[in-house]
Parts: sequence; structure tokens; C-alpha cells
Amino acid sequence: MGSSKLFISCLFTVLYASNSYAVTLGESFNSALLNNQSDNINESRLKQSMEQRAKGQGSYYPTLSVRGTYLKQEKFEDQKTLGLNLTTSLYNGGRDRQLIRNADAGVKIAENQRQLDRVALYMEVVDSYYTFLLNQNDEKNLNLLKKQSQERVDEIRKRLQIGRSRRGELLQAEAQLASVDAQLLDAQGLLKQSEARFYILTGLNKDKAIDMKFDETTPVKPLEEYISMALSREDVQNKQLEIQQFDGDVKISKGSYLPTLDLLSNYYALKEGGSTASKNSDWDVGLNLTIPLYEGGVTQALVRETTAKKQSAEYQLTDYKKNLQIEITSRYELFHRYFDQIKAFDLALQKAKRSYEETTKDYRLGLVSNLDVLTSLNLYLDSKRNSEKTKILAVLNHKQLEATAGIIQ
Repeated sequence: MGSSKLFISCLFTVLYASNSYAVTLGESFNSALLNNQSDNINESRLKQSMEQRAKGQGSYYPTLSVRGTYLKQEKFEDQKTLGLNLTTSLYNGGRDRQLIRNADAGVKIAENQRQLDRVALYMEVVDSYYTFLLNQNDEKNLNLLKKQSQERVDEIRKRLQIGRSRRGELLQAEAQLASVDAQLLDAQGLLKQSEARFYILTGLNKDKAIDMKFDETTPVKPLEEYISMALSREDVQNKQLEIQQFDGDVKISKGSYLPTLDLLSNYYALKEGGSTASKNSDWDVGLNLTIPLYEGGVTQALVRETTAKKQSAEYQLTDYKKNLQIEITSRYELFHRYFDQIKAFDLALQKAKRSYEETTKDYRLGLVSNLDVLTSLNLYLDSKRNSEKTKILAVLNHKQLEATAGIIQ
């Protein structure tokens, strides 16, 4: 485990140096942010949440309206009124205050969702970036295998002309070359597929000569630290905020058991009909007290419903945290699965390369057959592909591990 505390620079020598511009993972992610609408979508969500909060705050203010009435009664003079009506809530069981608290939680949830969407986009860019890199590197290795296989065919063909090789050996070499051509066509198809996905996702200019490169030397943290960071992620915070909102809904529904008190006031610009005292009055002020006695069990059902929703959210949060720990642990072990193979594959590559070089010399001395040369060639190139693939997959899984823990770099 100690050897993985830091990705040393030897992991990042997979690709050869190039004079063309090499795009980094960070640049790819920044370009993807500009190319996708996630930030705009979250900005719209945040505005909606803020307006919901403003709507709740508005319940504290009185309402002012123009009100007109017309009343016709038998044996009485018609009554007409026109004026301003002012109504304000003095007490409603604390429901207005709780609605604002719920709205505040909604604003925080919307703010957190912005970061969550960025993490999701980052993980997609990581997968696209390293898949493109993996396929690009594999095509390069297969081109090298094709080049060396072609050299074997050319060499045996010359040796055949002077009687130093058999026709069967030429057929073996040509079969090897045909097999490599098939593998190369498959690799080129995968490369085009991953290339298209990468450029569409990031919006980078495909016309530019872009080589992928490693630029990460991030220390690998202990598993417990990744789990701790994951459990403090914004999605966990949002689920906790949702529980707070459900708790607020319970309080709001219980508030329906409590009385409400409203202030009512009118100022009349026109008043006709009614008693003489009423005609001479230009304004009135009153209190309206409502005490709920019975409403068919509606409030009781609402309290039970919101309480059940809160309990369900608490259970979901417990399971979510457990699944998050499982995911982090799995990604951590997957990273080590590749990282721990690197030294073994590097050693195998060194020995396979030396074996191929020695077998080629022995063949020219007539000590081994052409089949031995092809076998050592395939072993050498397979070891090279596996070594470089493992390094790329180690970095890929390290980045996905960090992203799962909520780290964007």
C-alpha cells in the first residue's frame, strides 16, 4: 500500500513527447463546462428556489386590495361599498416561519446540485479522456507490431530467395501480419469512437493536432479519508436537508391544529345604503380568530403522511451512506488492482523485449525457428500493451475514485 502513496513520474511516460499541443484533463473539463448547459440549468434551479423563498417571505407582509361590495336585501335599501382592504396574518401556528425555513433549505439544495452536476460531468470527462488515451496508445502499439511483423515478412522473403528459409516460415509471418491488420482495424474503430465522444463532450476543436498526456501526480489518500470525504458530499448534504424539509412539513401540518388570528381593515371611498351610523363611517378595523374544531381528520392524515415521508427519507439516507461506502471501497480496491500490477508488468516487458532481441539474433544464426521469433515478438508487444494499459487504467481509476469522493482536479 505504501508504494501507492504517490503516483511517481514513471507512470506518466507512456506516451512519447510531441511537438503538438497536449490537452490536459483539467483543460478538457473546463472546455466541457463551457460546452454543456449544466451550469445554466442549475442557475435556473437556484433562481426558482430563491423565488420560492421570496414567496414564503411575502406571507409576512399584509395584502392590500381594492374591494367593492353590493348587497340587496328584501325590505332594505341596497348597500354599495368601494374602498381599500388591508389583511394581515398575526398568527397561524408558525407555518409561515417554517415555510421560509424549508425554502432556505431548498436554496441550499439547489446550490449543492450545481457542484453535484459538475462532479458528474467531470467523471464523464475522466472516462472519455482516458478511454481516448487508452485507444490512442493501443493503436500506436499495434502499428508498431504491424511494422515489426512486416519487417519479419520482408526478411523471410529475402531469406527464402537465397534458400535460407522455408516457404512455411513465410506463410507463418504473413499470417501473423494479416492477424495484426485485423487487430489494427478494430483498434482504429475503437479510437474513432472514443475520439468522437471526447470531442463532442468537451467541444474542443478537432482540427487541432491534440495528443493526450498524463499530468497528474496526485497523492493517494487512505481509504478512510476517501470515505469521510464521500460522506460529506453535497448529495449527502442534500438528503439531510430534505429530511429537514420533511421535518418542517410535519410542523406545518401540525400547525393546522392551532388557531389563526388575522387583522382586517377597510377604508371606504364609497358607501351607500345601510344604517345611518354605518353610512357615516369611512373605515373599520377588526380581528378574525379561527379555532379549528373538526375537519374530517384531514389534518391528522396530513401529519401522519409527512411523518412517514420523514422516516422514509431517514432510512434512505442510511442506505445511501452504506452504498457510498461500498462504492468508494470498490473503487479504491479497483485502483490498487491495477496499480499493484505495474511493477510486474514492467518487469515482464523488460524480459520480453530482451527475449525478442535474443531470439531474433538466434534465428539469424539458425538456432531457433521463425515460429519462436513470432512467439517472442507477440509476447513482447503484448507485454508492452499490458504494461501501458495498466498504467492508464490505474490513473483512470484513481481519478474516478477521487471524483466519487467529490474531488475535482
